[in-house]
Amino acid sequence: MTAPLLEHALGILGSTRDPDAYPMIEPYRQHPVDYVREAAVMALADLSAQNTPAVTDRNS
Repeated sequence: MTAPLLEHALGILGSTRDPDAYPMIEPYRQHPVDYVREAAVMALADLSAQNTPAVTDRNS
């Protein structure tokens, strides 16, 4: 998978706020491309922000 696609996929996984996504995201913290690593860190932060509404919930 290309780095830009990984970056996008990690963002989507993080936006789910589903803790089950953690094992899918965490290995990308060690990715050789810096913006993929950053996307993984941000996605993990999103997972830990479970008390805030997901992006899709804001329009409800």
